[in-house]
Amino acid sequence: MSDRLISSIKVDGLFGLYNYALPAQGEFEEAAILYGDNGVGKSTILRLAFHLLSAANDRGHRNALYEAEFQSIQVLLTSGVLLSARRKLDILSLSIEEDDELIVVWNYKPKVTGESSSDYLLQFADGKVIEIPKKRTDVKSKLYGQQAYLRTLEMSAPNLFILNAERKLASDSVADPSDEVELRKIMRFEDNRHLRDITTRSRQIGLSQALNNTSKWIAKKALQGANEGNTNVHAVYNQVLHHLMLPANSQSSEDLSNTSELLQRLPLIESRTNELARYELATPLSVSEFKKALSTRSPEKRSLAAALLNPYIESIEGRLRAVDQIYELVHKFVGTINSFLSDKTIEFKVGSGFSLINRKGVPLDPSQLSSGEQQLLLLFCYVLTARDRPTAFMIDEPEISLNIKWQRQLVQSLLNITEGAQIQFIFASHSLELLSQHRTRVIKLENYGG
Repeated sequence: MSDRLISSIKVDGLFGLYNYALPAQGEFEEAAILYGDNGVGKSTILRLAFHLLSAANDRGHRNALYEAEFQSIQVLLTSGVLLSARRKLDILSLSIEEDDELIVVWNYKPKVTGESSSDYLLQFADGKVIEIPKKRTDVKSKLYGQQAYLRTLEMSAPNLFILNAERKLASDSVADPSDEVELRKIMRFEDNRHLRDITTRSRQIGLSQALNNTSKWIAKKALQGANEGNTNVHAVYNQVLHHLMLPANSQSSEDLSNTSELLQRLPLIESRTNELARYELATPLSVSEFKKALSTRSPEKRSLAAALLNPYIESIEGRLRAVDQIYELVHKFVGTINSFLSDKTIEFKVGSGFSLINRKGVPLDPSQLSSGEQQLLLLFCYVLTARDRPTAFMIDEPEISLNIKWQRQLVQSLLNITEGAQIQFIFASHSLELLSQHRTRVIKLENYGG
C-alpha cells in the first residue's frame, strides 16, 4: 500500500455524543466498509476526512469543517503523517505532524467581510499560536499559517474523491461542470423552478467529461507504450544489412535453426494484433506471406528470409509488449462495465473514444443511461484514471441506485480494476449484500466514550 493512503481515522465529540477510533486495531486496507446504526455518523466521518485531507482553497473545505459538529478529528496516513483539526472556542486549529514533530499549524476561522486570511500573520507566543494584524510592523512572521499549511497538505495527502448519498462525485482534481455553478446559485437563492433539470443536466455533463478525460488518458498511455516499444529503425536495418553481408555458408548454418521458431511466433503475433486492434491499440497483421517465405523448399531462401524477418519480428513483439498493460486495463474496464449493463454495451476505440450501443446496435447517448448506470460509469472512469497517483475514494451508501446484483459485484469489481495501483476505497453502507460478502472488511462504529 502507498505511504500516502489512509491508515486510521479518530473522531471525538461527533454531534457532541460520539467518539470513534477507526479501525479499533490495525489500519485500513485497500477497501473498508464503515457500518453502524442510522444517525451515528458514518457519512459525516467520510465528509470530515474528505474535507480535512483536501487542499484546494476554493472548494469550501475549511468552512465545511468549521461548521460541522465535532470536537476533533485526526487522520493518520500510512506515511506516518498525522493531520488534525481541533476546535478551540471560535477557531479551528489545523495541524500536520510527522513522527510526533509539529510541521505546520493554521488557526482557521471564517473570513470577515473586508478581511482575508492574508491580513494576518501567525506567531507562537507563550506556547500558543496567535493571529496578529499585518499592519503591526513590529512582529516577525513565523513559518506557520494558511499558505504553509495548504502547501504541506497538498504534498502529504493522497488524491481524494467522495461520492455522497446524493450521487455527487466531488474532488479537488475534478472541475465542476459549467451547470454546477448555476445549480449552486439556484440552491443559494432557494429557486427550485429548474433545480431538478439542472441537477440532471449537471450529472450528464459530468459523465461526458469523465468519459472524454478517460479516453484521453487511455490514448496517452497507449502512445507512451508505443513510443517505448518502438525499436530504432536504424538498428533494424543495421541487423538486416549485417545478415546480408555475411558469407552464404554462415547465413545458412545460423539462420536455418531460427526458421521453425519464427514459424511458431508468427501466429502468436497475428492473434495478438487482432486482439489489440479491437481497441485500435495495434493494426491487424497478416503473416501468411511471412510463413510462405519461411517454408520455401530452398534452404538458402529460407535462411535469407529468416535473417531478414527476425529483427523485424522482434521489433513488432517489442511494440506489442509495450501496450500489453494498457490493453489489459482497457479490456478489464470494458468487460467490468458491460457486466453491469443490460441490453446495452460500451465499446472503446483509441481514435473515437467510448461509445454505447443497445442490443440492436443502435447508438446511445450517455444521458440515456439510468441514474444508476450513470453513477457506476462515472465512478469507474475516475477510478481507472486515478492510477497515476495515490488516491482514496470515499463512497457513501453505494447501495443507493444499485440493485442487488450490482451491490454484490461492486467492491470486487473496483478492486479488480485497481489491482496493482495505489488506490483505496472506504465505504459507508447498510447494504447486507456488501456486509455479508466482505465481512473481513467491515469496521463497526463503536463509541468508546460511553
